[in-house]
Amino acid sequence: MSSTLIITPVEKLQEKINKTVNSMQNCTGIYVSLNKTQKSIEETLKKNRIKTEKIFFIDCVTSEKQKEDVLHISPRDLEKLSYAISSFIKEIKGEKFLIIDALSTLLIYNDENKVAAFVKEITDYASENKVRVIAFSPSTKGEELLNKIFNFFDKVEKEENESKTRKKEDLIY
Repeated sequence: MSSTLIITPVEKLQEKINKTVNSMQNCTGIYVSLNKTQKSIEETLKKNRIKTEKIFFIDCVTSEKQKEDVLHISPRDLEKLSYAISSFIKEIKGEKFLIIDALSTLLIYNDENKVAAFVKEITDYASENKVRVIAFSPSTKGEELLNKIFNFFDKVEKEENESKTRKKEDLIY
């Protein structure tokens, strides 16, 4: 399976996420939310006619449990987050995906090297277990982090404001 890092302007982030989740409706997956509550994401997806029944949510925004089938993990606890992701991956049969939104949000709670190590661990584990990984990051934040992690992904797409998309090979870091 492949891993993709999508760097996009903040105003296009949700649109790109919707499109990505919609394209994977035949698979079961994990959605790690770092910048919105699970409830907000699920409402947005459903409003866009995107089914959420096959998605396990890990909510890193809400601290208290609101739904029984949603895991709440602090964005400060990258070890617990990594463990939860790998545990979910083991449970899912067949084709699977992992979406991580707003990756640079982790920089608010963790130092850059710790976040880079987390991303490497997750992408390596997902690759070994044939999981398609799509991580999103706003183009305005975390440039140093993005420079450290872009090599962990098979593909990097950077979308500029004027809607040009560049591939990893075209990027100069």
